[in-house]
Amino acid sequence: MLKINFMEVKDPGIAVITGASSGIGESFARILSSQGFDLVVVARRKSRLESLAAELEQKQGISIEIIPGDLSQPEFMESIASYIEKINNIDVLVNNAGFGTGENFISKNSNIHVFMQMLNLHCGATARLMHAALKKMRKNDRGVIFNISSIASLILHGSREPMYHSTKAFISAFTEMVQLKLNFIKSKVKLKSICPGNTHTEIFGISGNAGPGKFGGPMYPEEVVNIALNSYKNRDIIVITGDHNVDEVMEWREVAYKKPGRYFSKDFSKTGLSKKL
Repeated sequence: MLKINFMEVKDPGIAVITGASSGIGESFARILSSQGFDLVVVARRKSRLESLAAELEQKQGISIEIIPGDLSQPEFMESIASYIEKINNIDVLVNNAGFGTGENFISKNSNIHVFMQMLNLHCGATARLMHAALKKMRKNDRGVIFNISSIASLILHGSREPMYHSTKAFISAFTEMVQLKLNFIKSKVKLKSICPGNTHTEIFGISGNAGPGKFGGPMYPEEVVNIALNSYKNRDIIVITGDHNVDEVMEWREVAYKKPGRYFSKDFSKTGLSKKL
């Protein structure tokens, strides 16, 4: 029986999902497998991947390859990139692996290695796996890469953690820049920066219980995934999941616009001369 899939193709190929052992990554695995995609799932926790694979293979009748490891480690990152480069029918890449931290970057007692690990994972792994996937996707002239960012990428709030917000900002900006290059050559490959707000995932601890944001929420991972998949049908590159999250970003932007010489300012100056955008 032919399953309906979000790409509306008759021969869904392989979806590679990082951070697939829980949360948004696991929800991508469940939903894409129900649409007939074979999977390659990557995460640190082997036992969770094995349980997920056994369940979905039996339930959905698809093939799942599990690859346990830590993508913040350069050697493992490179091995996954090489693996992806050999997948002839890759249709989907989900760069979901990531984490938050309670460390304070400016504290004299902070662990710099945690921040460098975050930089490697959010920026390094995202870019490296994108590059690998695009080789086959461009050749096939089809496919989509979902980079899981955050509304934190659009809200550079000084009281929060600078490395998390900045690495997520890289994900959103880099996704858009690469998509614009693909648009220029009229490629059919699509890139999406998915920007959730508070979502029930383990970034909020092992319980995975998120609190509401200022304008509402939190959301469930499957809601985020469905919004991401639905965005395939439009030209949006930055996809904020949920109207309440859009409201939060816009309120912050209105304040930031009024502060001269800042990243999101509308007022920049040079040698005393000011130019408003």
